Amino acid sequence: MNPQSPATEAVVRHHLTAFLERRGLDAIVADYSEAAHFHTETEVYVGKQEIHGFFEHFIEALPARGIERFELRSLRAEGDLAYITWNVGSDIPLGTDTFVVDEGKIVAQTFAMYAPPAPAGRTSTVHRAGQG
Repeated sequence: MNPQSPATEAVVRHHLTAFLERRGLDAIVADYSEAAHFHTETEVYVGKQEIHGFFEHFIEALPARGIERFELRSLRAEGDLAYITWNVGSDIPLGTDTFVVDEGKIVAQTFAMYAPPAPAGRTSTVHRAGQG
């Protein structure tokens, strides 16, 4: 194991804990560097302010009890890179993030998730989370 791996994992776990314990948006983005890049399928958010905006919309778009039903399926860290997979039940059966950590801060992240289309007659905003 790379000696930096435990530190990288600790930063990612701290970030996830802030999200899962609903410590607020400022706590969620506290682990990012000022110039961090957050990559989604449709947009790149640059800096804490834009990343803050992403999380604001993402949390609003989660399905009912989404945070309570969040399940971390895997977390792997090697050097300054960490990779997670997660789900929110059948509403979001697969989410994945990759983090690059430098000097105790997230400097880059990729984000992707799959949310099946809502059944006919039911509206869902989940599949649009992360889209600018």
